[in-house]
Amino acid sequence: MPKTIEVTYFSTPRHGYFEVKGDDLRDLNISQSFSEYSYYNEDDDIFYLEEDCDASMFAKRCELDSVQLIIKEEDIDSEEEEAKIRCHNNAYGGDTGYFGELEQNHDGLEEFFEDESEEEDEE
Repeated sequence: MPKTIEVTYFSTPRHGYFEVKGDDLRDLNISQSFSEYSYYNEDDDIFYLEEDCDASMFAKRCELDSVQLIIKEEDIDSEEEEAKIRCHNNAYGGDTGYFGELEQNHDGLEEFFEDESEEEDEE
């Protein structure tokens, strides 16, 4: 039986976010792979992955690892977005503070990290 991960997609007037449990992201080895546009609720160990890049990367990792993604959708207004999502720390670096440096699995996700590898090549 394939592994499944359940997430909520919050659609807001400005943006959209996947709400994902930290343990699910650590199981996929990508909990420290997100941009400054996503958010991390340290108290509840929940990530809010912005829809343009980080949520897509998460969905691609699930696809590559044969993980079934179950998505529930919920619309929230701007006030709820600020109170539920944007009030938390940005997720750049993820949960490094709690778990130290964890090995990240970026195999098959190179398109999401092109800018970083190009910058390293230039140095």
